[in-house]
Amino acid sequence: MPLKFAYAGSAAHTHDAYARSAGYLSMLTSARHEADALVATGVVAAGALALAEIGPGNGGRSRAFLDRLADRGLPCQRYLALDFSETLLGLACARLARFAGDRMSVDSHVWDIEHGTSGSVERWRVGPGPVVGCLLGHTLGNVESPVEVLANIHDALRTGDVLLLSVALGAAGCPAPDTALAPYRSPEFRDAALQPLLAAGLAEADLEFALSWRDDVVVGEAVLRRSVCLDGVPLPAGHRIRCFQSRRFRTRDVIVAVGEAGWQVRDAVQAPGGTHLVVTASWR
Repeated sequence: MPLKFAYAGSAAHTHDAYARSAGYLSMLTSARHEADALVATGVVAAGALALAEIGPGNGGRSRAFLDRLADRGLPCQRYLALDFSETLLGLACARLARFAGDRMSVDSHVWDIEHGTSGSVERWRVGPGPVVGCLLGHTLGNVESPVEVLANIHDALRTGDVLLLSVALGAAGCPAPDTALAPYRSPEFRDAALQPLLAAGLAEADLEFALSWRDDVVVGEAVLRRSVCLDGVPLPAGHRIRCFQSRRFRTRDVIVAVGEAGWQVRDAVQAPGGTHLVVTASWR
């Protein structure tokens, strides 16, 4: 089951609670680092910043990111939120609109980046200036095919536009790093991961939540404690349902994937500690 279903419908509210937790924030690079990486490239002139952010979550980190850009002299004038979950978009945009007031327009559009490109950015765009497409907070690590997603984003933008991407890096030589698994060992994350299954009719008492580390991927599975029938399909006790996967990357692999998707890498900066990477790329 793709992780995006943990953000949709009723699950958006459990994700909102998880996104406020210390565990969630600990596994992401700081919004300050992401903003500083964009400013350092000088790709966008002050007074002309238009951002299209894919996967803004509940809007909390987006606000911190926008705050830092403004502090660095690059305030955003126009902001577009894009997500698979209409419910989560509503939560994020309400939070950002309260923060922005009249200083920044806030718009949104539903887009599943794993299923093709979208014309939403082009319809929202005003004038010939560049749009910065943001895929932050390690969203890329949660999709099934990172290269396909990067290509879908590329096809939604055009010449002159910019990609700002942040990902979590893997811990080389460590078969089961506690630092990778620790943020997921919380009641908040368990609730968020299992919510789609509960919404589908399974009982929480029938589910055990299991975490594992497989080839630089954190995998979360629901294990059935007893046999059940889901949508007319019998499932035996012990059956495992993958709730999510969260991939960790190598720096070189990220740069190669960005290039294969049609982007020209301009800069790649590791966060302090070497646990995260922020990439800035131009459309080509």
